[in-house]
Amino acid sequence: MKEFILVVDDDKDIRRLLGIYLGNEGYRCLACENAAQALDILEQYQVDLILIDVMMPGIDGISACLQIREKSRMPIIFMSAKSEDIDIIQGLTVGGDDYVTKPFKPIELLARVKAQLRRYKQYNDKDRPARKIRTEDL
Repeated sequence: MKEFILVVDDDKDIRRLLGIYLGNEGYRCLACENAAQALDILEQYQVDLILIDVMMPGIDGISACLQIREKSRMPIIFMSAKSEDIDIIQGLTVGGDDYVTKPFKPIELLARVKAQLRRYKQYNDKDRPARKIRTEDL
């Protein structure tokens, strides 16, 4: 079954656009307009990746990321009109796995989603046999 992606943005056009692109790739997608809703959804559903806006009314994306990181290691990709180096660094420092500035190319964002999911699955694959540690490795 394809991965479940949560899109969090106060702009309904962005939510709709990303829903179309993600759906066309076979991803299951749920969208909400603010971080408070996103935090509620995360309590109810197993989400594989979050696309989250930084600037939203109420809880901003940075604060939401900090709360999410207390419970989960799932990939978080920030989407923001804030494009200064300090903004990007802050997003990555608080636990974001990637940071895309608006306006973005949906196809590029989709490639980033695929890359993050590939890495996340690779490093969290429970069916993968454990690597034996040799003394020479230490």
